[in-house]
Amino acid sequence: MKTLLPALLIAASAPALAGDHAYGPFPANYVSECGSCHVAFPPQLLTAPDWQAMMNVLDKHYGVDASIEAKPRAALADFLQRNASRRDKHASTVQTPRLTQTAWFRKEHGNLPAKATRTLPAAAQCESCHTAAERGDYNESGLKLPAGFRHKER
Repeated sequence: MKTLLPALLIAASAPALAGDHAYGPFPANYVSECGSCHVAFPPQLLTAPDWQAMMNVLDKHYGVDASIEAKPRAALADFLQRNASRRDKHASTVQTPRLTQTAWFRKEHGNLPAKATRTLPAAAQCESCHTAAERGDYNESGLKLPAGFRHKER
């Protein structure tokens, strides 16, 4: 019996140790507000300071005015802060936070050949390759890469 509990705990943690990339589902207000122009990114992929910086300039959200009213904005900011990453690898390396400019993103996607920038619509359009991104599921089993691309070997 003494070995059963540790064995069960180890078995239950296997998906997390295997690199599970399923983050959703997300609240409906997050999907409708933040997913109307692009996929609603998992809040776990940026840090709390990055999300706060982004929420502070919604009127200049990557060239678009994405302003929202105070009450829904506060609810979204709270959701993002509660679910943000606490790991340095998810911190953006540029002043205007970008998911594509994190150490994690570069490690996961850095093997894409230069032609990717010409073939894919944009690096931040996750749904181009991650077929279940709109549900918050970025697992490799759902990858559909454009012709000529190979997923990196681990």
